[in-house]
Amino acid sequence: MKNNRRMIRELKAELSIAQMQITRGTTYFDEACLLFATATTKIPGEIRAKYFRDLGISVVHADVHVDAIGDSSFRLHAVVQVQLTYKGDMVRSSERIRQAIGDRLEELAQKYCAEIAHKEILKTTV
Repeated sequence: MKNNRRMIRELKAELSIAQMQITRGTTYFDEACLLFATATTKIPGEIRAKYFRDLGISVVHADVHVDAIGDSSFRLHAVVQVQLTYKGDMVRSSERIRQAIGDRLEELAQKYCAEIAHKEILKTTV
């Protein structure tokens, strides 16, 4: 994966939560951290890319679904909107680069979702 990232240059990442449902039960902060390490991510729709020739950049956008289900009645489902800006034309990229971009979208969505959920869990435990 590191070789793929060298071939493409990410300029900016923007993330927002489109939807989040948390059922907490008796889950503690440490348990939630473990759950997010094993959360599943998927991109059910398409990854959209647009190349702006005059600027020499591409904008890639996808809605990423993140699901974490624990033993102690903890459940989380979120939809994270991720938009990445890359230098160059990502619309006509190779399969390997497209896979690296998809992996990056999922990675960022999972981390962002974990941060937001942890804040919510801490608010209710303090």
